[in-house]
Amino acid sequence: MAERKRRKQTRKDAQKRTLAGVAILLVCSMAVIFAVQIMILRTIGSYDKDIIIDGVSIGETDVSGMTAEEAKSAVESAAQAYAGVELVLSLDDGRQGTVTLGDLGLSVKDLDSIVQEAADYGKKGNSVENYKILKSSEAGTNSKVFQIEYQVTEKSAEDGLNACLGSQLKKPVNARLTQAEGKTQLIEDEPGEVLDLKKTVASINELIGGDWDKKGGTVKAEVSYEDAQIVSEDLSGITDVLGSYSTYYGDGDEGRTMNVESGAQHVGGTLVQPGEEVSVNALMEPYTEENGYAMAASFENGEVVDSMGGGICQVSTTLYNALLLSEVEITERYAHSMLVSYVEPSMDAAIADDVKDLKFRNNKEDPIYIESVLSDGNVGFNIYGKETRPENRSIEFESETIETTESDEIRYVATDDYIGAMYTSSSAQEGLTAQLWKIVYEDGEEVSRDTVNYSQYNGSAETISVGTASDNEEDTEKMNAAIETQDEDQILAAIEEITEGSSEE
Repeated sequence: MAERKRRKQTRKDAQKRTLAGVAILLVCSMAVIFAVQIMILRTIGSYDKDIIIDGVSIGETDVSGMTAEEAKSAVESAAQAYAGVELVLSLDDGRQGTVTLGDLGLSVKDLDSIVQEAADYGKKGNSVENYKILKSSEAGTNSKVFQIEYQVTEKSAEDGLNACLGSQLKKPVNARLTQAEGKTQLIEDEPGEVLDLKKTVASINELIGGDWDKKGGTVKAEVSYEDAQIVSEDLSGITDVLGSYSTYYGDGDEGRTMNVESGAQHVGGTLVQPGEEVSVNALMEPYTEENGYAMAASFENGEVVDSMGGGICQVSTTLYNALLLSEVEITERYAHSMLVSYVEPSMDAAIADDVKDLKFRNNKEDPIYIESVLSDGNVGFNIYGKETRPENRSIEFESETIETTESDEIRYVATDDYIGAMYTSSSAQEGLTAQLWKIVYEDGEEVSRDTVNYSQYNGSAETISVGTASDNEEDTEKMNAAIETQDEDQILAAIEEITEGSSEE
C-alpha cells in the first residue's frame, strides 16, 4: 500500500514538472514572438509614412522616395507626354473632326487613391508582409507597379468636344411667323443636334482605358436631338397681325446700317408670354463686334458722338410704334435728348446702355410674337397675337408740338482741314416740347383722345468747323487753344496771326 502511494505521488510530481516545463516554454515563445513583433513594428515605424519606399512605380513613373504630392505631380507630368495624341471623332453620317487628348483633359483615373496606396505600401496591413517588403526595398530587390488607367471626364472634355464638332452640328431652328401674299404663314421649327457627352466620353475612355497602346484612333461620337426654343405649336393660335410699323434707315453710314439690321434681328423672333415684361435693351445687347455691331453716330449728352451700336434707337423706336398700334402695355420709354429724323416728335424711344430702355409687358391673354422685317432700307416689325378687338374699332397716334425754342448758340469744333478753313458743318436745331395722342374710333367716329406721353427735346447749336492742320506743330497747338475758348474773335485772330505769318515767310 505504501509503495503504491509513493508511485502515485511520483507520477503527480512528474506531471507537475512537465506542466511547469510547458508553461516555461510557452512564456519563452511568447517572449520571442513579442520581441520579433516589436522588431518588426520598429522597422516599419522607422520609415517615414509620407515617403514612398524604393522600388515603387505608378504606371511607368518611378515614384521611389517621393511624397504623395510629389508622386501625383510626377504621374500627371508623365501623362502629358500623351496630351498631343490625336483622336478622330466621327459621326454616323461621316462628319468628323480631330482633337487632342490634351484638349479633352486627359487624366489618370482614381490617381489620388492610387498614390495613397503607393504611399501606404509596406507600412499598412499585415506587419510580417510589410517587414518582408521593407527588407526587399532595403536590399534593392523590391519591384512594385501600381497599374493606372487614363481617362477623360465629361467636364474636362466638354469644351474640346464642342470645339471639335460643334460647328458641324445642326442648330435648332425656331418656328416663326411671316407675311406672304398678304397672309400669315407659319414656318415650322426644326430640331437641332447636341453632342451626347456621356456616350461620347464613354467611347473615348473605352479606347484609352485598360491596356491602351498610347496611340490615337477613331472614336464614334454620339449626338442627341433637342427641340427649338419656339416650336410650331407655340405659334399656331396667334397668327393675327395686331400692329405693324416701319421706318426708313436708308443706305447711309455702313456702321449705322449694320447696327440697325443687327438690332432688328436680335429683337425679331421673340415670343412673349401673357404677363411677361421685356427689356428691348436686353434683347439687343451686348453692343460688341462679336454680337454684330459697329461704331456709328449716336446722341450723348446733347451731342452727336460715335459709339458702338449707334443707330439701335431706330430699332427701339420702330418697335415702340408697332407695340402702340398693337395696344401692348408700355412700361418704360424715354425720348431722345434731341429730335430724330425718322419719326415725328414724341413717337421715338431711346436706348442708352443702362440709363434709357424701352420695356413692355404682354397685357394680352395670349402670347405675342415679334417679327422683324428688313427690306429696301426699311426696318419694320409685325406684332402677332390673337385679335380680340372689335372690327368696328380702330386707333391712330398723333404727334402734337406744344412749344418750340430757337437756339442761337454757336459751337466751334476742330477738324483736320488746314488752318484757315472755317465753315458751317451743321445748322442750329430748335428745341421743342411735344405730346403724343392716342385716338380711338368706332365706326369711323372719334370716341376718345388720350395723351400717351410728353417729350422734351433739346435744341442744338450751329456747328462751325475750324481747320487745325499745319506743318508747324506750334501753329496747330495755338489753333486748338483758340478753339477751346469758343470765342469767335480769338479764333479769327489766331487764324489771321498764323496765316499772315506764313505769308511773310
